[in-house]
This record gives sequence, C-alpha cells and structure tokens, in this order.
Amino acid sequence: MNTKRFFFLAIHLSVLLASVVVAQVNHAIVQPKAQDDLQASRIVAVPLQRVEPFLALGAQWQAASDEPLQIRTSVDGLTWSDWQTLSHDHDGARGKHTSGLILLNAVTRFIEYRIGKTRDLRLHFISPGATSSESLNTIQQRTQNVMSQTQPKYPKPPVVTRTEWGCPDGQTTSRPPLSYTTVTHLIVHHSATGNTATNNDWPAVVRSIWNFHMFTNGWSDIGYNYLVDPNGVIYEGRSGGDNVLGAHFSGVNGGTMGVCMIGTYTDATPNEKALNSLRRILAWKADQRGIDVAGKSRHAASGLDLNNLSGHRDGPGATECPGNALYPLLATLRTGVKELMVPASPLASVSAASYTGDTIAPESIVAAFGNELAASAQAGATSPLPVNLNGTTMTIRDSANKEVFAPLFFVSPAQINYYVPAGLASGPATVVVTNSAGKLASGVVTLAPVSPALFAANANGRGVAAAVVLRVKADGSQSYEAATQWDAAQNQFVPLPIDLGAESDLVFLIAFGTGLRNHSGLNAIAASIGGTDAPVLYVGKSGDLVGLDQVNLRLPRTLLGRGEVEFALTADGKTANPLRIAIK
Repeated sequence: MNTKRFFFLAIHLSVLLASVVVAQVNHAIVQPKAQDDLQASRIVAVPLQRVEPFLALGAQWQAASDEPLQIRTSVDGLTWSDWQTLSHDHDGARGKHTSGLILLNAVTRFIEYRIGKTRDLRLHFISPGATSSESLNTIQQRTQNVMSQTQPKYPKPPVVTRTEWGCPDGQTTSRPPLSYTTVTHLIVHHSATGNTATNNDWPAVVRSIWNFHMFTNGWSDIGYNYLVDPNGVIYEGRSGGDNVLGAHFSGVNGGTMGVCMIGTYTDATPNEKALNSLRRILAWKADQRGIDVAGKSRHAASGLDLNNLSGHRDGPGATECPGNALYPLLATLRTGVKELMVPASPLASVSAASYTGDTIAPESIVAAFGNELAASAQAGATSPLPVNLNGTTMTIRDSANKEVFAPLFFVSPAQINYYVPAGLASGPATVVVTNSAGKLASGVVTLAPVSPALFAANANGRGVAAAVVLRVKADGSQSYEAATQWDAAQNQFVPLPIDLGAESDLVFLIAFGTGLRNHSGLNAIAASIGGTDAPVLYVGKSGDLVGLDQVNLRLPRTLLGRGEVEFALTADGKTANPLRIAIK
C-alpha cells in the first residue's frame, strides 16, 4: 500500500456556482474568476474524468448562513444517489470558514453539490489507498502490546499505532514542535463520515480523516488523540504519545483528550463493540489522571464549567458533535466508565497440569480462576491461538514492566486456560483479565524459568499419570500402548498395568507436562518410579502442541510385579506433582 499516494482535487469556487466545473484528478486545481459577493447556489456538477478510487470528500467554505453543503454521487452521470449532508465543523461565527468530511463510494466518477450563500468553496477528493489484508489482520489480531509505564489500576486497552494504520507521516510527525497538556477533561466526538467503509477498510477511513485535517483544515496533524471504529478497534491519533495536545475542541484544547467515534451518530447510536472500547480508553485515562468522570470542574482553557466527560458541543464552538443520538448517551457513558474503575476482582493462576503452586514458567500452560472472566464458555480454535476470545483478553506484566497479551486456549465465566509467552522476566508478574464488558480481574504470580508440572489422566493434577508406553523389541519394531484405562464404575481413569515383556524389550514411559522445557540440562532432571531411579532420556517440547512438554524415561526391569507405584519428577531442584502408574 502506497499511503503517500493521496490525490487532491482542489476546486476553488468563488461565485460561479451555477457553472459546470470539469477537473482532472491528479493534483488539478480549477479556480474560476474570484468575485467578492456571496452568491446562492444551484446544483453544481463536478464530473471526475479519470476513474480513481476516491473514498472521501473534504470541503471547506466561507459560510453566510447555517445552510449545509449537500453532495450526491453517480457512477455514470445518469443515475444519482440521494443527497447527503456534510455534518460540518463550524466552531466560529458566521462568515468564517466551515469544513466537513464525507465518505464516498470507491467507484464514484461524478459528483454534484448544492449549498446556500457561500464563497471560497474548496473541495478535496481524498484517496487514502487500500489497506493490505496483512495489515488488516495485524490490526484485528495483535498478539502483543508492550507498554513502558507503571501499571495503572485500569490498564490501557490495545491501540493501533500510527504506523500500523498507515499514517503517511509515520509514527512521529516532523511538523512543528509538539505540545503537551495535563488532561482534566475527556471529550467525545463523532467523525460524521457515515457508518460504512468500503471493504470494511476502517484504517483507510482513519487515513482519510488525517488527510482532511491536514490538507482541508490546514492543521499540522490529525486532531483527535484517539479514534474508535465500529469494530471496537482503537487507533492512535495525533503524534506524540500520551498527553499530547490535540486539535479538536473549538480552539481551546488545553486540558483535554479527544476521542472520536468513527461514524455519523445524528440518528444512529454506536454499537456495543465501539461503546465498550470507548469506555475502556476513557477509563484508562480517567484512572491515570484521577479524573472523576461523574463530576464537573472548570476547564481552564475555555473558562467554562464542564462535565469532566463532555461532548464536543459542550465547548464554546457551534457544533452538534458528537451527534444528537450519541450525545444523550454520555450520562450512561459516565456511569459505565466509573464502573470499570472499581478495584479488579481477584484472580488466581496455577499450572494447568498440577493445579497447585503460585509459580509458573514462560512457555507453559496455565489455568486462571475468578468470577465474570468471560460472558460464556468458548475454546480457541485457531492457530496461532487467539488473544481475544469471546471478548475476553488477558495481559501479563513482568517484573521488568513488559506487558504482553496471553494466547487463550479456553475462556468461561469462572476459568481461563492460557499460554505464558516466552521472553518474560523472572519474578513477580501481574495478570489482568478484561472481559467483553470491560470488567477486570487481577492477580499476582511468580515467573521462573522452570516450574515442573505433570498432567493427570483425570485432569485434576493427581492420581493416574497422563502417559503412554513405547515398546521397542529386539528386532527394532516399535509400538505404543496405553498406560491408563477408563473405569465406568469409578467414573474415572485408572492405571493400566504396564507389561515389561521379554528381557530383550526396552520399555519407555512418555509422560506429559508443562513448565519443563527451559530446564538447565538432563543432569538437572531426576525421576523415580516406586522409589527406583529411572533414566531420563528427553525432557522438552511435545511436537507442535503449544506449551505441552513431555518426559521420556526408561522403565527399569527391577520394577517387575510392583503393581501401582508413585511416579516422581524433579527439574532444576523443583518437584512436580507426584502421580501414579502400575507395573504388571
């Protein structure tokens, strides 16, 4: 994707508003003879002679009244769409410049507009380029998010960076020096760009908004600090990181953070995915800055007494933003954000094999227990494992303050099975679960390179081992045999006695566990069967199964006839949960 390939069609119309303007699309500028008098318009046709995938139209004009600018489009110049009204950003008095942005159909070739008395009308046809499938997948399924700040009570939700959404300026703008502010008020906007995106390409919409702010409004960067699309994806807006001063609140931006809901919410309301993400990004900032979202305070930059969580229209400018349908939701939004900021409910994590201990190892399988962890039960069915399952996510922040998302095997209201990613530092770590409603559960674990645990056949960490037997005969032939059997009367697995066979047979036990693969060497592994040392031949990954380890050991013939015995294992001086097998 060449995101720098932005086409601008600047049609500078002063007064000849009844004429037909024909323009090329590649940076062509048509500027009829300027006059000073404001004129009333009729329908004006702007045929686009070369097909380009224009996805947005930005407009700026000097208004003489509040009459809106209306646009309609056509593919063939014969059949026209309904008239669409540009929701304009008119923060000043009449006679000052007004601007608006609207999304177009990708195949548009003809455009007509109509407006009341106006002059100095400029139209920008914006082509943000298509977002690659790879980039869209990365945005939808980000596997990790690393943050350097100290862990707040409410964590920052995943945010798509400027680089990831394809900002032509890159992650950091080279334009005038950045300014920063102490955020005291949270401001909600809507983009007023419509509620659909061509090919569901919302990053392209973000690029269109950036383009509109840069080249139609003449700003140094996109105005909003964050944007939220209808899928609930949060995008980084203005360059500069946390607390950078934006351009979104009628020229009095100090003390604010602006979040734009992408869409037009004059009649429609945002869906629950988008509202959930809005609540989460606002809860993070409110918690970080100690903002009472249900309170009211003086906004220093404007001198107004504002709700600490306000809409754009609450500022000094004349605007209906964030829309007549979204604005009434701010009251319940304040309540929802405040509810997210309550202390997290407790979360306990243990090895998914042993179900004991508070020490877990990177690259191991872990089970977490708590309340309201997920809306319902769901298993991860993709490879790689998802980091968002049924709306639930989990993060692990280690002692070096590195935070990653944990891949999820399974989620349910009371239990989550997850994988601890590699590369985390040893020591205490904080595990945070966020459910689909944004509620948190949190607990502390200890990370260590090795934390041995063995899987039991009954999935309870005790009793019969989850294991198989490998038999190698004198002629080199191999066969696998069961080490357990189902007992219907007991409603559980029980040991199946292992036949050691002829003296020439080599019989191996293959047991399964987790938290073992990062051991310091086989000389640091010890195993015993019924108190008899058993030679350990391999400890490490078990095929391609995520987080699953296996232990291969030879069964000594001195165990012949011992019956049910204990299987014990230590790795790097740490003891795994003891299990049982049976020897015939």
